[in-house]
Amino acid sequence: MGQSWFPGHMAKAVAEIRQSMKLIDVVIEILDARAPRATSNSHLDEALGSKPRVLVLNKSDLADARATEAWLDALGTASAGVVQANCQRGMGVKEAISLAEKAARFTGQEGDRERCRRRFRTVVVGIPNVGKSSFINRAARRSGAKTGDRPGVTRAKQWIVVSPEMEMLDTPGIMPPRVDDPAVWFALASLGCISDDLLDMEGLSISLMSHLCQLGAVQFQQRYGVPADMHDPLLMLEHVSLKRGCLKPGGETDTQRGADLIVRDFRSGKLGRVTLERP
Repeated sequence: MGQSWFPGHMAKAVAEIRQSMKLIDVVIEILDARAPRATSNSHLDEALGSKPRVLVLNKSDLADARATEAWLDALGTASAGVVQANCQRGMGVKEAISLAEKAARFTGQEGDRERCRRRFRTVVVGIPNVGKSSFINRAARRSGAKTGDRPGVTRAKQWIVVSPEMEMLDTPGIMPPRVDDPAVWFALASLGCISDDLLDMEGLSISLMSHLCQLGAVQFQQRYGVPADMHDPLLMLEHVSLKRGCLKPGGETDTQRGADLIVRDFRSGKLGRVTLERP
């Protein structure tokens, strides 16, 4: 059974993007480097058409470096360019803009464009919470777009001038209407791309710890003092909750708070540099 999170403003945004594409020279798509496949939205492909696309693997500082290199190689041949980035610190943003300008010049008809307008135009797309607004803020060198640590912050369409040659269209984060692949849903939930209100956080934390064990990412065990011979994720959750003082009145272990802590620590990189999927 598929799962979905597709508020009305997202459906409206898809229609607006489709209408705006006649003005667009090149697309910049922001992905999470920890799960580039899961955070790519194929639902937008029809709306974006055949415009050249630059891919930005954001939050690469939280991803496994070797896996990111593999993704750069895999995605580079299928796009106008791909860069790894840390948009909060500005790493990779300038390079992505340069690639977008190069792609726009290469594919455009200069004479027609100069008669109509002075700058190239790009649209920045991505699913919620991958860092679109942080990318635009850095590109524009000002806080011109809202940022937030929860999905769905950006809602209104806005053009932002980012260089003498280019302006950007910021768009709301847009989810696919349905997610039928459990592995994709798991990745999106783990990365905070889906509203936590829709999630079973205890179940998510258990799945996350199990996945980290499979990957051999043991930093979470060191952080929480999990015994080496403890392999049951449910026991791990109870252990973490107890060690971190997540208790209900009367001293009972509060695994809901413990689960929230584990997921929050993973998203912020406190459990190590982890990539959830390989190319």
